[in-house]
Amino acid sequence: MNKKTILNTALACGAVACFSLQSCRETQSVKPAKVSSIQADTLVALKAGDEASPKCKVSVDYMYLEAGDEKDSISAIINSRIQSIAFGDTYSNMGPQEAIPAVVNKYTKEYREKLIKFYEADLHNGIKPEDIPAWYNYEYEITSELSLNNDSIWNFSVSTFKDTGGAHPNTTIKWANLLAKSGKVLTKDVVFRKDKEKEIVGLIMKHLIDEVNQRLETDTITSIEGLKENGALLDVDLYIPDNFLLLEDRVSFLYNRYDIAPYSMGEFIIDVPYAEIETMLNRE
Repeated sequence: MNKKTILNTALACGAVACFSLQSCRETQSVKPAKVSSIQADTLVALKAGDEASPKCKVSVDYMYLEAGDEKDSISAIINSRIQSIAFGDTYSNMGPQEAIPAVVNKYTKEYREKLIKFYEADLHNGIKPEDIPAWYNYEYEITSELSLNNDSIWNFSVSTFKDTGGAHPNTTIKWANLLAKSGKVLTKDVVFRKDKEKEIVGLIMKHLIDEVNQRLETDTITSIEGLKENGALLDVDLYIPDNFLLLEDRVSFLYNRYDIAPYSMGEFIIDVPYAEIETMLNRE
């Protein structure tokens, strides 16, 4: 089954992946929104006024929707929802131009509040500024992507890199799908049939095995036991993640570092073609 077979019905009504969620008779009376971005780069000293003290660097490159005209009420809804996904509900009622500086301020404020007493104690105990441990320097980098899939679903991705003095830095990625017509978030409970959960997990397992074989340049892994022997799924059962994208020809599932494998194995992106998963998707 090719991708046109699975998408034809959906595309006819302006949706994707078997979701005919909007009326085909709706007319386009609002100018389409466009994707814009906000960049922010901030470097603050741990001790205000002391530029020799350790630093916190925060970099943001964030995408959001700019309304096409005054009739466009959906863009604000989508912006609110992706901000909540990216940063938390606290930021959902802010405009993007207000939310991003607030996020930057949160990180820098928490940095100073968390570390200043330790830094001042080290100075008091005679440690010279040039000998202050490197872990006092923090770094955050937030990047996002927002793209329209087949004029019907906004695919959103936000990646947050943190280097906060631990054993190693880490990156967390969040994915979301939102209906372009309404801003509704397509969660896994909305998209995937509950009675097909085991079959969906089985499909993901099959492609996960393929992915691990490819990474290790082998073909000897054929089961969950083989995955466990190589470090995956040691203390968790495979599951349908909240992070997935409904793309043109496939569903992509994302597992961040630590979700199903140790840090050293990185994140996993598992692609399942619609031809394999079509019958396991909800239809509305």
